[in-house]
Amino acid sequence: MMVTRHMKEFGTTVEQMAHVSVKNHINAYHNPYSQKRNRYTIADVRNAPMVAWPLTRLDICVMSDGAAATILVSEEGLKKLEAAGAKIPRPLVKVTGIGRGTDMMRMADRPHVDYDNFMENYATEQEKSSDDTKAYYKKLWDHGTRYPGVHSFRAGRSAGNMAWKHAGINDPLHELDFIELHDAYTSSEIQTYEDLGLCRYGEGGPFAESGKTFLPNIDYGLKLKDKPVCAVNPSGGLIACGHPVGATGLMQGVFAIWQIQGTIKKHFNDDQLQVKNAKRGAIHSHAGTGTYVSVSVLEREG
Repeated sequence: MMVTRHMKEFGTTVEQMAHVSVKNHINAYHNPYSQKRNRYTIADVRNAPMVAWPLTRLDICVMSDGAAATILVSEEGLKKLEAAGAKIPRPLVKVTGIGRGTDMMRMADRPHVDYDNFMENYATEQEKSSDDTKAYYKKLWDHGTRYPGVHSFRAGRSAGNMAWKHAGINDPLHELDFIELHDAYTSSEIQTYEDLGLCRYGEGGPFAESGKTFLPNIDYGLKLKDKPVCAVNPSGGLIACGHPVGATGLMQGVFAIWQIQGTIKKHFNDDQLQVKNAKRGAIHSHAGTGTYVSVSVLEREG
């Protein structure tokens, strides 16, 4: 229902969603921790068995078993660990922003907000500062768009805004080097592009096929309009790497730490997925029907 509403409201296409699947599967091809290491085309995605229209099996994540672990300590805790003999690899990775958002479980219970309420309480700082974007959103509302409707995750927008403010980020697309986000479906990755402010609401479909979220050194077999800007799900994401429920968010944290420490080659025996000079990234975790979403910003120390 969410994806079909996004399609009707904003014109999102199945081919645009398939771009997400192709990207994430080919990224996962280079990740030895992935549970689906395959290369696919747009045609492969669309010709896969249909699960619930318009989503095929290759539009949907792999739910499975798995585990992940990290060590989170304060500066004082770090000193104690090292004094006790622990060898902590450098560079250290700091958590510089944390955000969370909640919403009603039943979508029908989620109150719709008008244009002024949206701009005041939910628009990103970048959106608020752009007259063009304010006019764009005003036009959407004048034509009947409601927020969050069924097409968007308000909890995701709240979490993103909180984390960006905490970390001092105004333009996440250009100020983050990568994002590991909760792509339970190709459609939810597109919805989350919008929630996190990587593009405006309604523009997630064209953004997905633009090339801005791809890695620059991998051949995806696609004709992409734009150069990569911010890699999204370089690990392969939930769709291809896997969705070990309960460990998924921490799994994203592990991959993010390796990216920032520049140790992808060490852990993967392949540096294809290493984001060059990665200094700052974000992880995004999502529960239920968008009832609880968390976003964290991780940065290299120094």
